[in-house]
Parts: sequence; C-alpha cells; structure tokens
Amino acid sequence: MKFEFYRHASQDEPRLLAALSLYAASFPEHEQRLFCDLAAALSDPAFFSESIWQGGTLLGLLFYWKYGAGNCYVEHFAVNPALRGRSIGSGILSSFCAQHPLSVLEIDPLADEASVRRKGFYERLGFCLNPYEHQHPPYRVGNAPHPLLVMSWPRVLKQTEYSEFTEFLSHRVMRYSLGTQEKQQKNKNKRRF
Repeated sequence: MKFEFYRHASQDEPRLLAALSLYAASFPEHEQRLFCDLAAALSDPAFFSESIWQGGTLLGLLFYWKYGAGNCYVEHFAVNPALRGRSIGSGILSSFCAQHPLSVLEIDPLADEASVRRKGFYERLGFCLNPYEHQHPPYRVGNAPHPLLVMSWPRVLKQTEYSEFTEFLSHRVMRYSLGTQEKQQKNKNKRRF
C-alpha cells in the first residue's frame, strides 16, 4: 500500500484540520495539546505534523520530533477508526521507522486489555519496552504528570539515550504546552518591569 505523507506547515490547512479531528477523537484530553500550543509547535523545525492519505481518504496522523543524530520521538500516532484492522497502522509505522535509526514512543501502562494489545502491536513492529520509570509532563494547566511506558525501535535505549530523550521532551517538546501564548505574554509582561 502506498502512503502519501503530508507535512502541515500552517494551522489553517484543510488537511491539518482533518487530522485535528482525528487527533481529538483518538486521544484523551490530558494527552492532547491545546490548539494554540500545536499551532506554535508548527513553527519549530524539529516538529513534524503529518497526516497520511491515500487519494482523498485520511488514513492517519503522525506527530513526531527529530532530535539528536536522526532520532525521532513519536508524540502522537493514530489511524482513522473506520480503517483499523487493515494493517494500515503497521504499514505506516514500518515505513516511518525504516527512515529513522532510532524511534521512541510512549504507551499507557498495562492496566487493561487495550493497553496490552497496544504494546503487542508495537512489539510486532520491532519496538522494545524500556525498563525506565517514566512520567510524561502535563500538556494543560491543571493536569499532573502521568506515568507512561517508553518503547523504542529497533532496540532498548541505553541510559544515556533515555536521558537525552527525556531532556529533549522536557525542554523542547513541552515548550509548546500549558498555553504557550499565555506563557509568552506573561514573560513579556515580566520583562517590562
């Protein structure tokens, strides 16, 4: 199956709006950025907001960050619910991973059948579960950090690689969270005095 990866460059593109609808439906609110934060992240050259299409049909979305020596952090990945079970997700991720030497993603702790299935899905694609205790910082004001499991492809991360990932996550990725525009305005106001 041939996939058309479309990188979004601005917040008002029709393809991004379609991807955002899938984003809102696929992730719980505490795992989603505010729209203003996502729009701000689009200007960061390390951030890639892509929707995956075949013809005029939205197959999925892939929001990821490049860091280090070609490493990638897959922040959000979702497949159109109407198309699940057709190997589209595994095809997209296999194509993606083949282009990057090391990919990292996070999954929910193994608390229910769905989270166990999700882990199995990634393991079948060659992702490995890492042993590190991990807390993802909050995207929105009022939310607390939440525990997630770290998986990496094609191997387990070394401690130094995990540290590089968490440093990048904390200082670059999360720069676009908690109401980016509000934070920037507050910082400007502080500098005036």
